[in-house]
Amino acid sequence: MSAPGGFVDGAAGWPFVGRTRERDRAVEALTASPGQGVVLTGDPGVGKSRLLEAVLDQALRRQHVVLRVTATPGWRGVPFGVLASRLPQPSDASVADVFRDVERRLREVAAGRGVVVGVDDLNWLDDASGALLERLVAGGTVRVVASVRGDALDAAPVAALRRSCGIDRVHVPPLDPDETALLVREALGGPVDGLTLGTLWRISQGNPLFLREALRCGLRDGGLVQRDGMWTWPAESLCPTHLADLIDQTLGTLTSEEAEALQYVAHAEPAPLALIERTVDPLTAERLEERGLIRLVRHGAAVLVQTGHPLYAEVVRNRTGALRARRLRRTLAEALATVDGGGADDRARIAAWRCEADLPVDADDLLVASEYALRRHDAVLAERLGRRIGSARGDWQVGRALVAQGRSDEADGYLARAAADLVDPRDRAEATALRALNMYWGGRRPDRAREVIDAGRRELPAEALPGLLAAEVGVAAFGGDAVGARASVVRLAADRPRDPLLATAVAALLPYLLLFDGQPGRAVRMFETGEVDLPETWPTMRAATQACHVQSLVLSGRLPEAERLAQRYYQDAVTRGSADAVGLLAFSRGKCAYHAGQMRRSMRWLHEARTLVAEGTLFPIRDYVLSANAYVAAQLGELAESRRLLRQLDDDRADDDGAHTGGLVAIDAELTAAWLTAAEGRPATAVATLRDLHGRAEQATTVTVECLHLLSRLEPSAATAARLAEATTDCDSPLFGLWSEYAHALAADDPAALERVGTALEASGYLTLGLEAVVAAEAAYGRRGDQRRANLLARRADLLRERCGGYWPPLSPRPTDREGLTPRERQICELASTGRDNAAIAAELVLSVRTVENHLQRAYVKLGVRGRSGLTQAIGVRRAG
Repeated sequence: MSAPGGFVDGAAGWPFVGRTRERDRAVEALTASPGQGVVLTGDPGVGKSRLLEAVLDQALRRQHVVLRVTATPGWRGVPFGVLASRLPQPSDASVADVFRDVERRLREVAAGRGVVVGVDDLNWLDDASGALLERLVAGGTVRVVASVRGDALDAAPVAALRRSCGIDRVHVPPLDPDETALLVREALGGPVDGLTLGTLWRISQGNPLFLREALRCGLRDGGLVQRDGMWTWPAESLCPTHLADLIDQTLGTLTSEEAEALQYVAHAEPAPLALIERTVDPLTAERLEERGLIRLVRHGAAVLVQTGHPLYAEVVRNRTGALRARRLRRTLAEALATVDGGGADDRARIAAWRCEADLPVDADDLLVASEYALRRHDAVLAERLGRRIGSARGDWQVGRALVAQGRSDEADGYLARAAADLVDPRDRAEATALRALNMYWGGRRPDRAREVIDAGRRELPAEALPGLLAAEVGVAAFGGDAVGARASVVRLAADRPRDPLLATAVAALLPYLLLFDGQPGRAVRMFETGEVDLPETWPTMRAATQACHVQSLVLSGRLPEAERLAQRYYQDAVTRGSADAVGLLAFSRGKCAYHAGQMRRSMRWLHEARTLVAEGTLFPIRDYVLSANAYVAAQLGELAESRRLLRQLDDDRADDDGAHTGGLVAIDAELTAAWLTAAEGRPATAVATLRDLHGRAEQATTVTVECLHLLSRLEPSAATAARLAEATTDCDSPLFGLWSEYAHALAADDPAALERVGTALEASGYLTLGLEAVVAAEAAYGRRGDQRRANLLARRADLLRERCGGYWPPLSPRPTDREGLTPRERQICELASTGRDNAAIAAELVLSVRTVENHLQRAYVKLGVRGRSGLTQAIGVRRAG
């Protein structure tokens, strides 16, 4: 497979990203009148050579004569070896004659222009060439720009040049995460999901060479793929063989003592400094640190040792033989046991290392270590330790660890045995509860989950039954039984689960119920006062809790806060590395962007969410994600895409044997379907659907409000506005109050009231609905004959539309001069009018090139133009109108 960026077989297509500041500094140092040159320094692979080329290109543009040479170790012992092909000299010429002749030739070639010599890897320059370059620079004949590894500044050619000439130094740091993400996107020529970007940053740490090799290997090996237009790398490991070979070029130069010392660090990291001091010779450790292969980091009051780059540790561990790995872990376990002040973390690591070395470990120590690992969100280690216990407690540990990893089917058998064999009845009850929730959310088997709960109620003693409450409230909350869920959650608050994983599963249930009960403000306060803890053990549940917090802010009328929080939570999910969690927070960011009027940005985030959440994702995450994608696609006029996504949602439910066809999640999808029906020009059908939904959603106040809100926009009436006002009476959301005001203003066709609502929504950041309200006010003023006010509102609507990236509300009447263009057609036309080609537009909007071409052809006909050359004027005239 060939990369879109064209860099698979070389660096020719590798984008120049994130180096503008260093390039400009180098060019300034190179061309300023007092300066004589610049040295670019940095770690291997950081992009010094690429930056050197960019600086020399700038020198060429400024009419300098440019000579480019690359020094190599093989020519280090050959006098003038690097320059021989460029400046041939008679074999009997003296060094002084060579110097004079070179100066003369350069002055002749320059003809009064400046001469710049670019030297890649200056430290490998032979002595004669180094002396020649030093003289040419000192004499003002040339200026030099050179690249040098940071650990080679003392090499003779570098030291001599810096000592005798006015050479500036520009440090080339690794790329930061944002620059790395931009480089990846430009190299691949399309959007990339955040989890893949985060993992690429983790393994490359901003080193462009490592990054390029990882991408090349991923494309060649098929690990890096496009799903529905978005690049993703679903593999667990992003350290391909070729990249490991590249790391070996660095690690292969180690002595045997240094290699073994690095193995200790790689297998123990992050390791307490006292542990490394007990296992590694101090002088050897110092040499590794000086070469950047290990480093010290502070974690609170502790000083820890880790490898200089994550890839070093991964390669070292992969290349360590089984027998040596056993010996290393045994030694590490024995050494760590002698370190004073070790806590639960150290005890867990000792137990793990002893297990991996096949040494005997006491079952109680294994249990403590497994529990500690689970609480510290290392479910993989918790599972590994739990499998060594060999009892009902071991089954319990393994089952919980598998649930935390999202491996629902595997977890069920372990949880079933734990529920049957644990000694304490309350433990059996909580194992039963976790098994039921795992069946419902992970296995998508609600009927079987209810059977497990019912069996537990029959078989467990009465004093243990509170342990089942977590499952009862979870199943009721998502199964449409809001009354039962509220009753159970009240009892659950007084009798919380003892098991931390089960507590994690229900942490957000109360705010979730408040959110759908018309009390998003109360839900927000629960988060702000610390009544809701963000789960640490289960990444998907942590993200679900975070998403509940974001949505509570959105529905409370606090959109800017929600956007900021969603961004922070999204980065947290990326750091933790769970695809489901990242997808869920991408979904939250997409919802925020939708309300803010940023439809393109919304679709980008929702597209990422759709890419990351798979069929096995906990119910109802994927359902919500597909429904939101379909909703926004309909908003943009992508009706076929909206229908496709809703069909996909129906197909998913069919695969579940219709298990999740009821409840709030199903109503959410039906709301989307009603919107799509209205967008397709069938408002009467949509209105009938909404009236039916309103009747079925009475247990969930927020869903009732949403149904009536949409109904009031499709078919404004005093009766609907009154029902919406009544539904919002006991709600605590200012946003719901604005929805109610909007319904009354639409029903009364009151332009001043519509304008006030639009102003309030715009001030709160809800530009999507604010634009719709302003357009409605404009139309109402026009119907009343107040053309002056209508024109003012039309101008304001245009400004709002620009802030919304060209979006036009589908329910609003279009101005006559834009009649016929769909939102997507208009969006593509405006991008095309700025000079973007079809491929660039397709990449930005996550469409195929053929789709872009089809939209443009239809737009040409509607606008009365023959091609792209007529778009600028056509779009411009319509904007002015």
